[in-house]
Amino acid sequence: MTQHTEVHDRTSTERAADVSRGLRFVVVAVLVAAIVVVAFDNRDDVRLGYVFGDAQAPVWIVLVAAGIAGVMIGWLLRHRPHRH
Repeated sequence: MTQHTEVHDRTSTERAADVSRGLRFVVVAVLVAAIVVVAFDNRDDVRLGYVFGDAQAPVWIVLVAAGIAGVMIGWLLRHRPHRH
């Protein structure tokens, strides 16, 4: 005779998904903070060698560019089309 409302009744799967999202956010925030700290500590110029020459750039720019390239490669690998 009592009615069961599921408005506040969340499944364990939904709670686990929330915890997973929160943990993922914390890990990303810590990694970004670590990259920023390393970048501020490495402001000297370095020589970048290419096949057809070289250039000078601050280490922090090289680190940020490498981080962005890593994120792009990871995204491309995760979102590649699946062949049947």
